[in-house]
This record gives sequence, C-alpha cells and structure tokens, in this order.
Amino acid sequence: MKIFLNILFLIIGFASLIIGANYFVNGASAVAKKLKVPSIIIGLTIVAIGTSLPELAVSVTSAISGSADLSVGNVVGSNLSNMLLILGVVAIMSNIPIQKSTKKFDLPFMIGVTALLLFFGADSVLGFNPTNVIKWWEALILFLLFVAYMVIQIMFAKKQHNFAEQTVVETQKEEKPEKQLKVWQIVLFLIGGLAAVVFGGECVSRTSKFLAMAAGMSEALVGVTIVALGTSLPELVTSVIAAKKGETDLAVGNVVGSNIMNIVLILGTSGIITSINISMTMLVDTLILFVASVIFMLVCLSGNKINRLEGIMLVVMYFSYMTMAIVRNYAV
Repeated sequence: MKIFLNILFLIIGFASLIIGANYFVNGASAVAKKLKVPSIIIGLTIVAIGTSLPELAVSVTSAISGSADLSVGNVVGSNLSNMLLILGVVAIMSNIPIQKSTKKFDLPFMIGVTALLLFFGADSVLGFNPTNVIKWWEALILFLLFVAYMVIQIMFAKKQHNFAEQTVVETQKEEKPEKQLKVWQIVLFLIGGLAAVVFGGECVSRTSKFLAMAAGMSEALVGVTIVALGTSLPELVTSVIAAKKGETDLAVGNVVGSNIMNIVLILGTSGIITSINISMTMLVDTLILFVASVIFMLVCLSGNKINRLEGIMLVVMYFSYMTMAIVRNYAV
C-alpha cells in the first residue's frame, strides 16, 4: 500500500511541477507586460527560467535534504534525455535544421559549462580533496555564467531585429489570454504556481527516495531515469508536437539552451544554498554526459541538420546509457 501511495504522489508531484511552472510563467509574463518589458526579453528570461522550474525544484529540494545524487542525477539525466532521446525522436520524425547561432555560440557554451561541472566535481580524482564536492564559490561561478548567458542571449536577440519582430508578433498571438489577466489573477498565478512547484518538488524528492529504497535502486539511478524523464516531459511533448507540424527550426537551440540552464541555473542555485557532494557514480555519469555532448556537437557541426540516421544513433546512445545505468545499479 505504501508503494502504491508513493507512486500516486510521484505522479501528483510531476503534475504539480508542470502545471505550477506553466501558471507561474503566465503570471510572471503578465507582470512583465504590464511593466512594458519587450516580449523577446520575456521569452528569453521568464519563459526560459520557467521551463527549468521543475528540475530546479527537485534539485534544490533534494540537495537540501541531503540527496545529492538525486539532485545531480536529475540534471545529468535531463540533459542526456534532452539531447539524445528528445532530439533523436524528433530527428527520426523530421530532419532538424541547425541554426548558425547554435553552432557558433550555444553548443560551445554547453560543452564549456559541462566540462566545468566535470572539473568542479572531480576533486578526489584531481587530488584536491578526498571527497568530490561542488563548493559554494564554484556554484557561484556557475550562477554567474547563467547571468552572462542570459545577457548575451538578450543582446543577440536585439541585434536580430527582424527575427525579434516576428517573434514578438507570434508571441502576442499565442498569448492573448495573458493580456486580459487582472491583478488578482496575476497574484493567484504567481503564488499558486510557485506553491505548486514547491509542493511538486517536495513530492518528487521524497517519493523518489522511498521508491529507490523499496526497489533496491540507488538515488543516482532514480535521478537519471524516473525523475529526469518526468521533469523533461514538457520538452518531450512540445518537441514531438512541433515535429508533427514541421516546426523544428528552433528545436536544437531550445534543447541546448535548456541543457545550459540545467547546469548553470539549477546546480548553481542548489550549490549556493548547500554544498553538493558528488559520488563516483555521478562523476562517471557526468563524464558520460560530457562525452555525449561532444558527440552531439560533432553531429550538429557535420552538416546543417540532424537527419533520421543520426536521430536513430542518438536514441540508441540514450537507451545504451539507460541499460548501463540499470545493470550497474543491480550488479553492485
């Protein structure tokens, strides 16, 4: 009975995370519009951060409760599922074009922050400390990189005037209901959305830990599988729907941006609140993430699109990693 209830609360937690994040973004966007903030900036900041709220809630909650492997595993697993599973599935359905800005800036930035995460977490390997810990000042560096990334993105968007104008028009068409929000509705969206995110994060963190112990799974395995896939559901659904409509132009840029945010915003914030211990298992998974990111970048740089064959290769890589993680867990 306890297992059934925990599975039920896990599902409720994921639903709360997704629904809460959506309402919080709508409320924050409405505030920004009332303050006359340009729509392109809203999209690059509030919406971008909002899509990372599920991962942020789970990772911060897990880190505070001492479940470091669940916190880091959520980020590593989400990044792998974003790159390999989501884009792999989309590429199988339809070729994905690669934008020049993604090749020149976003991909190298993603590789850089992933390498930095690997470096910060490898204290024992490098001989700095007997244990692997992301210290508060290392987390602060990650968070400052998040700020820098946001500033650069906004500056680049302003230079692309024609694209920005088109995006503003499309955003305004899609967000007509937001313009009609009243003050009390905005307050309700912000408070209710944030409360749902916090509640969802607590539910996912606690139930995942219980289910891991009940099934003989490590927190690391739960983090890179169940939790990572659960918090990546919005990106997966959105990407598949976009592929069906033939709208895959921004797919790679969105995923790469999400992966960057997962590292610099989520682990940066979590690490500032409390130091994050990195187990050898998670260090190995972070190394796998780095290697997968390099392979993914090479695939993107090899042409102007990700084709079906490359998509199949990415999906195979993802399930190979999942198989390895499961076998490793039960082989110990």
